[in-house]
Amino acid sequence: MEDSGALPRRSEMGSKIFSPFVDRFSLIVLSVSGIIFAPEIASGIEPFLGEKSFPAVACGLIIAIPLIASSIGKLYVRIRA
Repeated sequence: MEDSGALPRRSEMGSKIFSPFVDRFSLIVLSVSGIIFAPEIASGIEPFLGEKSFPAVACGLIIAIPLIASSIGKLYVRIRA
């Protein structure tokens, strides 16, 4: 994987290409956190959604976790540059 370039939709800042380590690490941490906290979130919104609360939380986390992880990676690149 030494020939790998920048991540899609990422630009090179200066002469460095940044490692996707931060993206991967934040994705793993947020995924584990989502798995741990999903039942609590579902029980919190159960009065509003009823029995569909857990599928709603799962769909929300599937959408939100990658977006947040990508934002953290981009923020790290901007701070580091």
